[in-house]
Amino acid sequence: MTPEYGAASQLEKIDMLDFADVIAINKFDKKGALDALRDVKKQYQRNHNLWDKDPDLLPVVGTIASQFNDPGTNALYKHIIHLINEKCGVDWISSLDLPTGDSEKVYIIPPQRVRYLSEISENNRHYDVWTNEQCSKSI
Repeated sequence: MTPEYGAASQLEKIDMLDFADVIAINKFDKKGALDALRDVKKQYQRNHNLWDKDPDLLPVVGTIASQFNDPGTNALYKHIIHLINEKCGVDWISSLDLPTGDSEKVYIIPPQRVRYLSEISENNRHYDVWTNEQCSKSI
């Protein structure tokens, strides 16, 4: 699901929350995503009578699937692997299960290089101008 599911009262009508083993709220970078996570966790807690369970331990994960190495997507993957192992009696091992701590966001382009691609295109345009100048001088 996405954070734009509607009002919190709409969660009572979503059967998925009754049957799902894990819930992913994708597009977690959108406005209202944290509120959606809180509301979905509360509804999941209600539907499963998990009143004494810490909401942070419920199988509801915020993901940004469009981003490489998203920590939420990695957590979802880890949870699904554990569910498959538990329900199917297999022993799949993931590199995410290794004791390296929580996955952190790994940036391909560092955040401090916000204009990285713009800088590349500007550099290419300057090179084109310089090349054209050099060509016109030699004629």
